Amino acid sequence: MAPPLPRRTAVLTRLTNETKVQISLSLDGGVLIPFEACPQHFPPTSAEEESKRITPLPGSEHATQFTASQQITISTGIGFLDHMLHALAKHAGWSLAVRCKGDLMIDDHHTTEDTFLALGSAFKSALGARTSLVRFARGDAPLDEALSWAVIDISSRPYAVINLGLKREKVGALSTEMISHAMESFAQAGGVTLHVGCVYGDNDHHRAESAFKALAVAIRAACRRRDEGEVGGGGEVISTKGVL
Repeated sequence: MAPPLPRRTAVLTRLTNETKVQISLSLDGGVLIPFEACPQHFPPTSAEEESKRITPLPGSEHATQFTASQQITISTGIGFLDHMLHALAKHAGWSLAVRCKGDLMIDDHHTTEDTFLALGSAFKSALGARTSLVRFARGDAPLDEALSWAVIDISSRPYAVINLGLKREKVGALSTEMISHAMESFAQAGGVTLHVGCVYGDNDHHRAESAFKALAVAIRAACRRRDEGEVGGGGEVISTKGVL
């Protein structure tokens, strides 16, 4: 029996003049790796946390979910953004911790953009060598009256076409224009080609959430590692070029 494959994990800190973001990500679920120490911007909340540093602590009541197979805790300062990241992580099979201190006194742009740039960078790092991957995948997800689809190519060629047809100015405190920009930022930093569309739906909350769930389903399928002996497995690169 082949030994279990190593978990694909990454921790990342992204600091700019506008935002401070930390990510802990496991593409394969399981226990999260602690955030990197960043006492200047994220001082430990207690001596116990600093000494043990076992796992990121829950960041928000509305977007924290620890189960036997996944640990998810999100705190960006924007409730609906937390909700979308929670849905993405849950249905992609990830364990994910995100914390962000952003310039929300200006607007939601930098927090959203930098969070998803950081997430894309962590995804790229956790993925490592792009070998034995399924690579291409599609996901479809309904949410009540809304239906969305997503197609991803783990290609090392960043590109995104996002069409969600959102009509409201905001959902909660998140500008609807930033929802598509979040996905574009993830594709840019993660080195993936991404197409996402919402087919129909009357409620913008449902349209957006179904799109993130569809994206999660596609990511989970595309990131599956092919078994030894399976076509494309054994460390092969699924590309006519021989590289990704």
